[in-house]
Amino acid sequence: MVVIEARSADEWQEVVSNCFVPLLCQASAESYSARMQHASVGPAVSVSLLETEGTRVQRTARLAARAQSDDLHMSFQLGSTGRVSQGGRSVAVRPGSLTVYATDLPYEQDYSRSAQHQLIIQVSRRALSLPRRMIDDACRRMAVPALPAGRVLQSFASRIVAAEEEGSPAVAAAAADLAATLVRSSFATGTVVPRTSIGLLETVRDCVRHNFTLPDLTVDSLAARHFISRRRLYQLFDEVGESPSEWIRVCRLEHAAGLLAEAGRMAKHTIGEIAQMSGFSDAATFARAFRRKYGMNPSDYRSPGRSRTKAPAPWRADPASCTKRQVPLSGRS
Repeated sequence: MVVIEARSADEWQEVVSNCFVPLLCQASAESYSARMQHASVGPAVSVSLLETEGTRVQRTARLAARAQSDDLHMSFQLGSTGRVSQGGRSVAVRPGSLTVYATDLPYEQDYSRSAQHQLIIQVSRRALSLPRRMIDDACRRMAVPALPAGRVLQSFASRIVAAEEEGSPAVAAAAADLAATLVRSSFATGTVVPRTSIGLLETVRDCVRHNFTLPDLTVDSLAARHFISRRRLYQLFDEVGESPSEWIRVCRLEHAAGLLAEAGRMAKHTIGEIAQMSGFSDAATFARAFRRKYGMNPSDYRSPGRSRTKAPAPWRADPASCTKRQVPLSGRS
């Protein structure tokens, strides 16, 4: 991963042209600064985290005609607002928006408002291994609806760009796989799962992080939800030294510890109620699991005046951080 800074639109134009494709950049304010964290994961995939102070970007027809790649950009808008235009279509972007557009066609980006923040995955069409018509249709729509597949891709890409090393072939394959899963999911009515082991593990973990409060979330239901056997599910987690049951339990316990630490809002709730809020079937099971993890009873953990560090909520994607314990970027694809 490399970090690049620019103090003018001309400097930024050189940066983005080298890291992405040749572009024209114009600053929208006299005072200008920009910063990029860029990770080349492989010959077909790169991930970049951008922060800029107001820029207009143009991929002209002349520049697009000289394109030597078939790359797509999947751009997650993390801060501020703007607009992306291509092929006669224009979509507004705001925090949470995801757009997909082709780099071998002209496009414009109006990011003239300050405090811009984007996470961009550049991936080759060939690496997606999808029908050309599906990719073209995705680019024509540009805006991608909020989907779990997008959340998983954003999470994975955020950790890639935060890592202190270049990605491995397995990580590159998983990134392309998750990008392809996002495109396929945007046209599907049912569940679409990744094809690589790393991508599938990412998706399963994300599912648990967002559904652990459901008491009927079990190893068997998790496997069925992702169209794999119980044995295959354990194999996925075994590759990173974990188990699916442990992952479910950790998410629930960390959530419960966070609730217990909220002395004000949660004071009126019993230990049994907090156990149910965290996905445990009964208070006794919760108490045993809590003692094993934290070395004390839940009631002692919430005691007023006890010195403690508030337990973190179950891990979620954060472009500014990387939790190595939770999601190692290694393994077989």
